[in-house]
Amino acid sequence: MKLLSPLRALGRPLLAATLCLAAAAAPAETFPDRPITLIVPYAVGGPTDQHLRIVAQEAGKLLGQPIVIENRPGANGTNGAAALVRATPDGYMLAAMPATVYREPYVNKVAYDPTRSFSYIIQLSDYAFGLAVKADAPWKTWKDFAADAAKRPGRINVGSTGALGTQRIVLDEIGQTTGLQVNIIPFKGDAEVTNALLGGHIDAAPLSGVAVPHVDAGKMRYLVMFTPERIKRYPDLPTLKEEGVDATIDSPYGIAGPAGIDPARVTRIHDAFKAALESPASQRVLDQLNQQVNYLGPDDYKKFALASYAREKGRIDRLKAKGALD
Repeated sequence: MKLLSPLRALGRPLLAATLCLAAAAAPAETFPDRPITLIVPYAVGGPTDQHLRIVAQEAGKLLGQPIVIENRPGANGTNGAAALVRATPDGYMLAAMPATVYREPYVNKVAYDPTRSFSYIIQLSDYAFGLAVKADAPWKTWKDFAADAAKRPGRINVGSTGALGTQRIVLDEIGQTTGLQVNIIPFKGDAEVTNALLGGHIDAAPLSGVAVPHVDAGKMRYLVMFTPERIKRYPDLPTLKEEGVDATIDSPYGIAGPAGIDPARVTRIHDAFKAALESPASQRVLDQLNQQVNYLGPDDYKKFALASYAREKGRIDRLKAKGALD
């Protein structure tokens, strides 16, 4: 019988032990170990930008690395989603995801697919839209506005962000439901709509938190809210549903990364942003913007995104059928 030398006999166990010791000595993964980029697909100063800057600042403290905001306005709010397709799925590039991300693929050619291009991380909040008019407008209620629009079809100018923004879509749906015809004028962003309304260039507009300081200053007022329920800041304002029109502007936003981010990193990012969302600093900004927390975790957020993507097809098909996209 051929005997193995003692060294050869011990070779494999020694090798295995050496490898185990090396693995134990290796430092555990530290994520993040450098700054994270968060793309905000809107201009500086808008409601989304205001809120996300505070949330990113708070989340960065918890992660131990700064989260740098990069504003990329345009393309109906989908520039962030498009950038994620080209990003490495390591958790160092994230983007805010507005509702238009689920609509744009039915209108224009896009680089992403909402069903498979993203790691959905967290849904944060929802805009509280109301129909805003100048303080000296002749209408005091939605009924006043609707009665005037019925008498003068197409003569009342209503501003809206984006040719296919959620506000524009819902205004069209309200027109289909009520038979009211208004002249919808698209603008690039909420700031432009607000300035046009204050300057008297348009008569009304669905506006979210950007209207709040002007409402509080007595320069604007809301006729009705487009929210599912009355809001705590203006509890006496009825919703459009209460006025007999079954329509709301449902426009939540959240944060996603490229598809394929390691689940442990998704969890770490989610936990930091959830804590940041619930922080006093975040709540102060939401109160100023007249918004509420609308939280969803990764799994529920993905389910919501897929359902929204399916719903938007029907909306766009209806607009195409009536020639609104020609």
